[in-house]
Amino acid sequence: MLDPLLQQTLALALAALFGAAVIHKLVAMREWPGIVHSYALLPNVLVLPVAAALIGAEALAAVALMLPKLRPLGGALAGALLALYAAALSINLWRGRTSIDCGCFAGRLRHGIAPWMVARNLVLGALALTLLLPASARPTTLTDDAVAVVCALTLAFLYPVLTVAARPPPPTFDQNYRITSGGSTTR
Repeated sequence: MLDPLLQQTLALALAALFGAAVIHKLVAMREWPGIVHSYALLPNVLVLPVAAALIGAEALAAVALMLPKLRPLGGALAGALLALYAAALSINLWRGRTSIDCGCFAGRLRHGIAPWMVARNLVLGALALTLLLPASARPTTLTDDAVAVVCALTLAFLYPVLTVAARPPPPTFDQNYRITSGGSTTR
């Protein structure tokens, strides 16, 4: 059983994450299908419908996570989406395609894909699936609600910072020189 404060905090943080993802994708609507296409996992005819369906599924997850009666549905949908994204990242990492845009912020924070992104999505997916567990019968108070909102907002602000901080550093001058001159990139 989950404490209702923990359940509410997780649900609000994930709702903020998915809500922000939907907004970013809608703002970059012209770029989003291209990002989906760059993963090279779908036939061209399916790229546009799948890109639209992903936005709809993320919006549904965000709304369901905010509504206590629909929270298990939101947790299941969020977990499924995060597992799907982890699989898409893993397949492209396995193919050696690390320079494609991850699509995490719908092209606004362009950077390639990396193994840590797979781990991040799997951890977030596991957290989302904990929302399928029943909450304890302890009633929440106004203080609990305020703490959940403050924690969710803090996590929402930290998420992009951690994403940027986890990015590997750009290549050095020497590494760029070796790459362009045909030499090895290792020392």
